[in-house]
Amino acid sequence: MQPTPRVALFVETSRAYGRGVLKGIWQHVQAHDRWSILFRPRGLEEPTPAWMASWQGDGIIAHVTSLRTAAVLKRSAAPCVDVLGDIPNTGFPVVKTDCLRIAELAFGHLAGLGLKNIGICGMRRGHRPRLDERCDAFQSLAEDAGYDVNIFQPRGGGQYGPSWAKEQKQLVDWVRSLPKPIGIFACNDIRGRETLDACATADIPVPERVAVIGVGNDELLCELSDQRLTSVDVNPIRVGYQAADLLSRMMQGQNVPAKFNVSPRRVVERQSTDMLAVEDPEVADAVKYIRLHACDAIDVNDVVQEVAVGRRVLERRFRDLLGRSLKSEIVRVRLARARELLIETSLSATTISYRCGFSSPAYFMDHFHKKVGVTTKEFRESARREEDPDPDED
Repeated sequence: MQPTPRVALFVETSRAYGRGVLKGIWQHVQAHDRWSILFRPRGLEEPTPAWMASWQGDGIIAHVTSLRTAAVLKRSAAPCVDVLGDIPNTGFPVVKTDCLRIAELAFGHLAGLGLKNIGICGMRRGHRPRLDERCDAFQSLAEDAGYDVNIFQPRGGGQYGPSWAKEQKQLVDWVRSLPKPIGIFACNDIRGRETLDACATADIPVPERVAVIGVGNDELLCELSDQRLTSVDVNPIRVGYQAADLLSRMMQGQNVPAKFNVSPRRVVERQSTDMLAVEDPEVADAVKYIRLHACDAIDVNDVVQEVAVGRRVLERRFRDLLGRSLKSEIVRVRLARARELLIETSLSATTISYRCGFSSPAYFMDHFHKKVGVTTKEFRESARREEDPDPDED
């Protein structure tokens, strides 16, 4: 009988991301392996204990947060998988969130609000390279789309940056100075919360003048405010599950990829982006009507009658401001609702098609496949694997 592998988990537990990673690891263990796990709750910046250098275990999964941590873990003979990706060239395989896909989801959401101004709220450059990568990806997307991007990074304070109080004052001054209305991409949910606090201090209404989207979908951070924070769900359970899979293969002597990117799941919309920055009142009325009634089987004529503007004029103004037609907006809203129902319910695709206002199941499924790139069945199965990667195994 093979001895039970001894695996150490050095993953922070102070935030939802780390706890999601741990859940994914445990799901893999339950489905595939029997590990003896060494673990205790940790903070993100907590150093790895020096005794790990001589630990006689079989495998390690860790948030590698510093060169010191990397050096300690390297001295151990056990294979290690990094689930953070902040320290380059450690020699450890890295499982991390896909920064480009995160940026694409966040930018698509803010651009879809009709905003003409875009900002980025980042951390001190070099402090958290993974967050820098997110911001850089978002900036590239926005600039490629023709936006001038307003960027916040803390100033001063030497190696460790300014104090919290000074940094918050800088952030308040920055949000006051921005052209408005504006959409701000915050590099994580903590930064998103701080941006909302800065807007409150500056007496700037959210989301009417400033819309904010974070990253991480930490429910406590996102809900703990009068203005609840919209955020990108980065799929930490899948990160943990994939890390456990790589470590299991490494402990069996197999080769594994040096990097594995996990795609985010979706944007979880909350109050901080519940706005529409369109100055044309008829176009704004059309968008509001579509968002309220798209799933009621409306068509373009219904929208035109509601707004009381000629169809050709409304179509032209709508396309000029939002870059898509009235019909495309109706379908976009219906498909967004269909995605939610596919993830959150067990309703059949036929039932969902009618609930979302499509004329027939065949039309819905054909359109879904064209726009999303997978069938409704594949989309649902993928979402369920991300929540429970091995739902039929225990």
